[in-house]
Amino acid sequence: MDRTVEHYERIAATYNEHWTYNPDYVRGFSHAITDALRLTASDAIADIGCGTGLYTRRLYEDVRPTRPILCVDPVRAMLDQIPASPGLQPLLAEAEDLASGRVALPDGGPLDAILLKESIHHMPDRRATFDGLAGLLSGHGRVLIVMLPKSIQHPLFAEAHERFEQLQPDPTEIADMVAAAGLRSSVSYRTFHAAVERERYVHMLESRYMSVLGEFSEDELRAGIDQFRHSYRDTPLLRFDDHFAFVKGWVPAR
Repeated sequence: MDRTVEHYERIAATYNEHWTYNPDYVRGFSHAITDALRLTASDAIADIGCGTGLYTRRLYEDVRPTRPILCVDPVRAMLDQIPASPGLQPLLAEAEDLASGRVALPDGGPLDAILLKESIHHMPDRRATFDGLAGLLSGHGRVLIVMLPKSIQHPLFAEAHERFEQLQPDPTEIADMVAAAGLRSSVSYRTFHAAVERERYVHMLESRYMSVLGEFSEDELRAGIDQFRHSYRDTPLLRFDDHFAFVKGWVPAR
């Protein structure tokens, strides 16, 4: 099993718990996505790498599209968390499957809007995959890649920060990739404020809520959490800014 798939298979059952403690965070983030993509009820929308559909559900509530939002993810255990709804259509597939045509769009396509939220770093061949996904867009198609920057303010332990910076692509490089696929591109940044009780955050670390935490062995993670506990021993409530890059691409007007 692919390492990333294995990681998300393991955390699927508790994934939503890490974010639903603050419904305003999820709601505000979803509104920002809706605004950035300029979603309308007539759009054919796909959330590729949707996970449990935590944000997809709120996109549906915001937009109420006439066609169900396509919820694409390669991890069955994550898709199983999506509630049955006529507005959400789960599809077990990788982004590469759609990009290459190995898996066809259920209604034949094209797509008016594609969301890739915190999934671009999981793609082994980002350029080829994105080229294929761009080919699925309609004449007024848009794509939004939501990603963390190279450096983040999450209260992780030192080695997790170092590993994250080694693995995370630069948003400007992703914008260049979008432009190379023949789309107009732009990069903007959004900030979302987070507040988490320290002990809840310890549980999130133990559950490897970020995929970078899957890079550590049990002993390494335990040592990192001990370091975290020492660093934040006098901070019962953690407050930090969650910065995200919104890399947007759109089909140029003809």
